[in-house]
Amino acid sequence: MKKILISTLLLMTALWGWSAQQTRWVKGNTHTHTNRSDGDEYPQRVARWYQDHGYHFLVITDHDMITPTLALDADGNRDDFIVIPGDEISLTFEKRQAHVCALNPKRLPVAQAGASMSETLQNAVDGAQQAGALPVINHPNRKWSINAEDIRALRGVHHFEVFNLQRESNNFSAGGRMGGEELWDTLLSDGMAIFGVISEDTHDFLGEFLPGRDHPGKGWLVVRVIELTPQAVCAALEKGDFYASTGVELADVQITDKEYRLVIKPYYDTAYTTQFIGKNGAILKQDFGLEAAYAFKGDELYVRAKVFSSGGELALCQPVFIKK
Repeated sequence: MKKILISTLLLMTALWGWSAQQTRWVKGNTHTHTNRSDGDEYPQRVARWYQDHGYHFLVITDHDMITPTLALDADGNRDDFIVIPGDEISLTFEKRQAHVCALNPKRLPVAQAGASMSETLQNAVDGAQQAGALPVINHPNRKWSINAEDIRALRGVHHFEVFNLQRESNNFSAGGRMGGEELWDTLLSDGMAIFGVISEDTHDFLGEFLPGRDHPGKGWLVVRVIELTPQAVCAALEKGDFYASTGVELADVQITDKEYRLVIKPYYDTAYTTQFIGKNGAILKQDFGLEAAYAFKGDELYVRAKVFSSGGELALCQPVFIKK
């Protein structure tokens, strides 16, 4: 069997290994709003909330603007927290939302609606890339705006929000409609190399943290970096060297040309199930406990890993494509 096929995107360096340099995992959110757009708190206080609650990086993505971030990560004497500029490009097509987050743009992205949902999304993706940013397709199931066909036609985008933790984002399958993971497996099974992001899409910092409000702390990304800089975070995201979580913490994820392996950080007496998932969402293997591994057979097309806990939390690890 040949090694994992990642060449189309250069998704990983040495199969998620960085043998020559020491790395660490950092926690962050890639979709956040302040009162400069439709959030309810000042940028300084938004950044301070994330800093005070154990995050290492934060991307502020106010709608159709770049909120200045230069001074926001200088709050206090800590050197383990950064704020990354961003922009949520907010377009519509026939009243359907076509939103794309541009992570770490060099200038404000410019885009306009097209003649179809795919063209509108492509314009946003192109606008993000032309501004030097990493594009992420946002909340496809909000108002059931974006379907697999819309995403499948896109070029130059390899990230989407498999879960957006606003209550109306329709993350799970119900009523005969496709949830975020089902959408992900549909795209992967069609051969599209795309990574799954969990974002908080935070708007609400004031008042009570009730289920229907868009408050912080619901879900995040954990990214493996050599150093904590915007460039290093975005480079790791581009390679797929991260996992997405609503609470499950992983000690490590390692992929070789032979297997996919992960280790879970225990939380009290919580029980864990790990599923290795392949083409059309098929469960290839299921493990219990704090360590899980899957040996590649060579005919899977892709393999991704999902961990869920007895506490109702989960972690989603990124897919790798297999080629005989």
